[in-house]
Amino acid sequence: MTTHRPAVRLPLPPDLMARVAALARKGGCPADTVVAAAVAATLFRYDRVEERRLITGGTPSAVRVTDAVCFTDLVAQVHSASPVPTVPTAPAVSTAPAVPTTPSAPAVQDAVQVVLHTPPGTEEATAEIAAPAGQWTPAALESLLRHALAEPATRVGSLRLLSAEQAAARIAATDAGAAAAPVPHPLHRPFEEQAARHPDRVALLTADDTVTYGELDARAERFADRLAALGAGPERPVALQLRRSTELVVALLAVLKCGAPFVPLDDRMPPERIRTVLSSARAQLLVSAPGTRAVDGLDIPCVTEQPDAETADSAERAPARAPVHPHNAAFIYFTSGSTGVPKGVVTDHTCAAIRVDWTAQYYDLGPGTVTLHKTPLIFDVAVIEILAPLSAGGSVRLAEPHGEGDVAHLVDLLTRGEVTFVHFVPSMLKVFLDEAGDAKFPGVRWVQTSGEALPTRLLDGVRQRFGDAEIHSAYGQSETCELAVWAGRRPHLDTGVPPHAAHVPVGRQVGLYRPYVLDEALQPVPDGVPGEICVAGVGGLARGYHHQPALTAERFVPHPYALEPGERLYRTGDLGAHAPDGQILFLGRADTQTKIRGARVEPAEVEAVLAEGPGVRDCAVLVRPDEQGDATLVGYVVGTDVDIEELARWAAERLTSHLLPQVYVRMPALPCTASGKLDRAALPAPTTEDRAARGEGERAQSHLEAELCRLWSRVLALPDVGPTDNFFSLGGNSLKVAQVMVRISALFGIRVPVSAFFEDPTVRGLAALIERTLGELVGSMSEQEAAERIEALNARGSGG
Repeated sequence: MTTHRPAVRLPLPPDLMARVAALARKGGCPADTVVAAAVAATLFRYDRVEERRLITGGTPSAVRVTDAVCFTDLVAQVHSASPVPTVPTAPAVSTAPAVPTTPSAPAVQDAVQVVLHTPPGTEEATAEIAAPAGQWTPAALESLLRHALAEPATRVGSLRLLSAEQAAARIAATDAGAAAAPVPHPLHRPFEEQAARHPDRVALLTADDTVTYGELDARAERFADRLAALGAGPERPVALQLRRSTELVVALLAVLKCGAPFVPLDDRMPPERIRTVLSSARAQLLVSAPGTRAVDGLDIPCVTEQPDAETADSAERAPARAPVHPHNAAFIYFTSGSTGVPKGVVTDHTCAAIRVDWTAQYYDLGPGTVTLHKTPLIFDVAVIEILAPLSAGGSVRLAEPHGEGDVAHLVDLLTRGEVTFVHFVPSMLKVFLDEAGDAKFPGVRWVQTSGEALPTRLLDGVRQRFGDAEIHSAYGQSETCELAVWAGRRPHLDTGVPPHAAHVPVGRQVGLYRPYVLDEALQPVPDGVPGEICVAGVGGLARGYHHQPALTAERFVPHPYALEPGERLYRTGDLGAHAPDGQILFLGRADTQTKIRGARVEPAEVEAVLAEGPGVRDCAVLVRPDEQGDATLVGYVVGTDVDIEELARWAAERLTSHLLPQVYVRMPALPCTASGKLDRAALPAPTTEDRAARGEGERAQSHLEAELCRLWSRVLALPDVGPTDNFFSLGGNSLKVAQVMVRISALFGIRVPVSAFFEDPTVRGLAALIERTLGELVGSMSEQEAAERIEALNARGSGG
């Protein structure tokens, strides 16, 4: 049963009542119909419930409210649905005795009852409203009604819910909470200053070595000269395709020093994806590891950090490098694009430095601190992990290549006690907490998450593992920075999170950023009203999208409440609401974009690739939770000749792993709404048969392969896996890799390097890797230890 609040009385003074009556006369309806339409619009703006039952003449009637309907059409809809058969003569006002002292809720419990009371001989009235309990307020209703009466053709989604004074106060409060913009400077300048002052301080910690600030800066200077001699410079992008290493950090700094923006790549990206990014970026050079082949079809020179004789001579003859200005582009990050092609977010040095400097200062990443760098460079958090500590005099501990998905490796690094700052995507944090055994990490002071909403159920696990460490959930985009932060440990410890909340809030604004929650007309909304999170910050927004001016103009719009001429506002597409305590709550997306393991995913991009696949006549992609509750992609395909395995291989050659559907569903046709649009809500959940369509192939040839096939089946929730099936084509991802590695460690008592797994991600390849690792281990044992280990493994194999 729906709970109703006590009936609300809204006074309608003579000026307001006169306009209500005028609009009623124009529409040929009673005055209470106009007020009822305003009530329905106000409730919709708060609770987003489109179907509403109203009582204006004693009998419930149904109306449908959306953002797109204009107010006059809504009034007409309410009137046409009303059971009242005749229209009263002017004045068009429903009259009634004085408002009762204790009004009752309507007999239909989920209906909204509106009664207009006009005392005889007066020109004012009182609207008595009985409606379901909620956050809506009479003040918001009055504001909306006044706007609707002044501009009745306005869409419901654009009607103001705040008075001009209230709106100005809300904007002013947000503006007052922002810090002043710092003096612009090149992103790498603070590192150079640290290297000049403290050349012997340790900058990088690797598995094999330490690198000082002076050594790192000298190597980066030499490489910058080489890159400049090869044509790198301001606004001439240089792509980086290197595994996590000292060479990667040197290359990143060198590209910045010569003024070029870097474009990150990953060796796990399919060749077609690499080609697309390089082409879209118009990259001038590709910095890669020795032996990397040139990209087919693109005339882009490859260069390595270690100079040969010819390049060393050219470096000696290199002209002076061009000066780097704060307005030069620092990097271009390609994210999933709704047009089917990834879009490049161009960030200049001013914006990038604001982000890096804020992180270094906020978390005090100076001397004596160690930041763990484990995020692949293709995610912009990596820039923070590397440059924030280096700009402040701290040290960076480099995880192994691909080690971000290796729980045992991360546990080893964090239990040493040296790491003080670590970042996780929440979905990886969940896997890490689940699989880390009894390990504790008391040396960590800061645990930061971003990329996804942080589930509150993880907070106690963080407290148990990390002790007194602060946990911060940072909110931001590639187009901005960390613009809001939630801080705390548990939902009931001064965090502003109610105990029943599934996720922590977006948090409170930080730094120079000014986050607003605005309606479709870019007007501020009251507490509790959903709106789009829009962001401003002088100097703190990305330049836009690389060679996509139309998309840039769509997302980066003129700021209606600018603090300086020409200031822009970034429309995130995220939905949020203000909480009464001043925090912002995250409510989802205004479009189909989503995040999977912290990476931005546009289903339309995946659909564009699948649509070109062999035998596909039509397709759709939807995000669904898998058996473990993790977000995964499901591909729905139409076509009598579609071979699911062939289509999966086709997609894997063109899309990165987080964009690959985990399961495909064959359909005779896609469901459509009455208007002919795709009805995503009607797309069915995958069946056991759909999942069984993946992994059909040859059988295991050994006990070990059979054991691994069963392990993969459990982790991937597939009924059958073959020994030559590609882990990622089956729907695997970095989180699933981490789960497989933890189970292998438990089964065989060994640690298999994740980087080696990526070289041949099949059961057969993994079996060979395990056998090789076990062989090396047994070779280092005594005869008795080896016999015991082999006997234990044979027993396990015979049980398989």
